Amino acid sequence: MTQRRANERQGEAADEIVAKELGGEHVPGEAEWYDVVLPSGTKVEVKSTHIRLKDGSEGRFRLWEDQHRSLLSADSSGTAWYAFVLFGQDDELLSIQRRRPSTVTDAIDDVGEGDPWNLARHCERQSRQKKLPWSEVMDA
Repeated sequence: MTQRRANERQGEAADEIVAKELGGEHVPGEAEWYDVVLPSGTKVEVKSTHIRLKDGSEGRFRLWEDQHRSLLSADSSGTAWYAFVLFGQDDELLSIQRRRPSTVTDAIDDVGEGDPWNLARHCERQSRQKKLPWSEVMDA
């Protein structure tokens, strides 16, 4: 299995876990900026990573600038969250933590110098990205 396919499977599993945990509905393909809708109408964008990557480095969440902008806009009315899902080395669920997009902006700004967003070079996305170490947005 390719790394890309493994990442997609991990993302789908995280979406389903968050939907179940929060009592929401996983809505793949409904919009590019969220994965789960709660009964209240609140949108939740799910991000997942492993505590350690295969190369031994700390796991990172990939955030997209256009997605983050949409979440920030919805956050102004209190109807958007990020849900960060952390998996262990053997794919076991370690933690789920919700964060308001505005607090994630602070983490984005704190990591690195200069412009926090980088060109992704992903053919499926025409947006810039930021890779945040899990420890920047989750409690240990």
